[in-house]
Parts: sequence; C-alpha cells; structure tokens
Amino acid sequence: MTQAQLQRRIPYLDILRVIACLLVILIHTPIRQYDAYYNTPSIASAVYTVLVAVNCNLFFMITGALLLPVTMPNKRFLKRRLRVILFPLIVWTIVYLLEHAFLLHNFTPRLLTSILFNPVEGLLWYVYVLLVIYVTLPLVSKCIEAIGKRGVQTLLVLWVLSSFIPYQHGVFIEATQYSHNMFGAFANYYGYVLLGYYMHRYGLPIFSRTHGWKWALLLAFGIVAMPLFEFLVQGHFDITWQQHLDTITSDISVNNIAMATLLFALVQRFAPKQYDLKDHPAAASWWPRLSVCTFGIYLSQMIVMRQVVWPLTASWLGNAHWLLDSLVCAIFTFIVCFVLVLLLRSLPFHKFLIGK
Repeated sequence: MTQAQLQRRIPYLDILRVIACLLVILIHTPIRQYDAYYNTPSIASAVYTVLVAVNCNLFFMITGALLLPVTMPNKRFLKRRLRVILFPLIVWTIVYLLEHAFLLHNFTPRLLTSILFNPVEGLLWYVYVLLVIYVTLPLVSKCIEAIGKRGVQTLLVLWVLSSFIPYQHGVFIEATQYSHNMFGAFANYYGYVLLGYYMHRYGLPIFSRTHGWKWALLLAFGIVAMPLFEFLVQGHFDITWQQHLDTITSDISVNNIAMATLLFALVQRFAPKQYDLKDHPAAASWWPRLSVCTFGIYLSQMIVMRQVVWPLTASWLGNAHWLLDSLVCAIFTFIVCFVLVLLLRSLPFHKFLIGK
C-alpha cells in the first residue's frame, strides 16, 4: 500500500481484526480433542475458553466503529456492504456443502433446505448476523443520531445489565429458564456494534488517573469475579460443567463484554495513530495486509483446518496435550489460510470469493 492508502486506514482497527481472527481460530482448534478439552472439567480448559471466547464480538465492535454513523445514501450503503459479504457467503456455503457431501460424508437434504435460515457450517453464523446488521444499520444510525451520546450510554448500560441475567440460573431462576427472560431479546449483538461506535467516537477514560481505577474494578469484576461466581456459587445448584462454560462464554455475557471492552481499549490506546512507512515499515506493511485478509481467513479456516492442518499434524501432534495441539494448529491454520487468501487475491474475481 502507498502512504496515501495507509493514511485512510485506522491502525488499531487493523490490529483488532487480526486479533479477532486469531481468537476465532483458537476457539475452533481444540475441537480435534473435544472430549479432553470440553467434556473433561479442568481449570486450564475454563481459562482458555474464557480468554478466546470474545473473538467475533470484536468484529461486531469494529463494524460499529467503522460504519456508524452511516453517512452515505442508504441504497449506496446497502449495495456496497452487501456486495462485500453476500457473494462470498454464497460461494463458501457451496464449498462447505461439497465438503460435507464428499469429504465428511454427513450431507443431508435438511442441510440444503435450511441454508436460508441456518448456516451449513457453524462459523458462517457470523456472516448471517452481519447481513441483518448491514440491512438495519442505516435505520440504527438515524436512531443513535437522534438520541445522542447520552442515549447511547443508556442503551449500553441496559445491555450490560441484561447480560447478568444468565448468571442467575441457579440462585434465582431455574437453569433452563434464563434464555426466555424478559430482556433476552434485548441482549443481542447490536450491543457490541454500539459499544464499538461509542468507544471509537468518544473513547473511555480508562487510563486517566481519575477514572482508571474505576474501569479497572469494573473490568476485573466482569472478567474474574463473575466466572468465579458461576463456578463457586452456581456449582451448588446441580449445574453441569458445560452449562457453566456456556454461561460464561456466551457471546452475550458480562465476561465477554468486559473482555471485548478491555481488548478494544488497550489496542486503541497503544496502537499508532497512523502508519508510517519510514519509521515503522514492518508495521505499516504487515498489519494492513493481514487485516484485509481476515475475512477470507475467517471463511476458509474450518476446511483448511479439517482437510489440511489436522491430517498433516495427526501423526506427531494428535496425541499431544490439547492445549499444545490447539496452539500449534492455530498457528498453522492462520498461515495456510493467509497464503490461500493471498493466492485468491491474485484472481480477477477475488472479491466474489473473499470480499476484498
């Protein structure tokens, strides 16, 4: 990229994209040793899951930071944004359908008939949600402009409060009831979009002397105290290990909100304001290049993991501890996907495959 092109990019958002992409891969690599990782209770698996579960939520925050408020005409905005993700979604849906049919041998007619509402491959759920967010973003943009900064703050506070409800599935409500509470529909991914918009536009006084300790306490409460509460207190109410992990690592949980806020704030604070090819050529070269490839890496990761990385590492890594297996496979998957996306970007019709 030229210096002029680099000036139009936002470095901290590029870095966050790469981090989010790595976290998505890290949440998937333990699947090879599913029983040892998920069905065997351990502190290591709990900590690992808590640390990487924030993954796609960062992508939603980046969407809010970049696209809100919507400044271009609605028709142009929708045409531009949907073109970026709709064609790749169709292409990779076909790719994963073929994989399920000819390589995994688990194709059923229901996979084909349900693709309008449910993704054929689990990781494509993010693109489905993003489609709805893009379609409704112009309307949401008008709403947040109307309610202003104070209104957005109110919505974010209500959203965070609603994320505490699932943690009451032993103390105040039955374990099977928390998903149908009165605020269940309110606690959705749009909260992350608004949070990203708010932090990009207004920031958080997290590092100031006056407010730093307050934010530190709040984040520690969300990241440390609530998981401890879930395991230590809720453990007396006949709740399984999987239910504990699912509650803590749910996309709409106070733990994930706190983790996303912390990562976003840290990268926003310490990343350079602009790229500089003269003083920092490596950063100016690699972060944007990796960032523009993250959507393609995200889309291709599962087929690369299953059909390339896992078979190549099975003989020498398949029986290793699940943590070592996961970390090594994540690195290999990211590298292979990055090379694949670079090759796809050389094709004249690459936008239909990887979006950018």
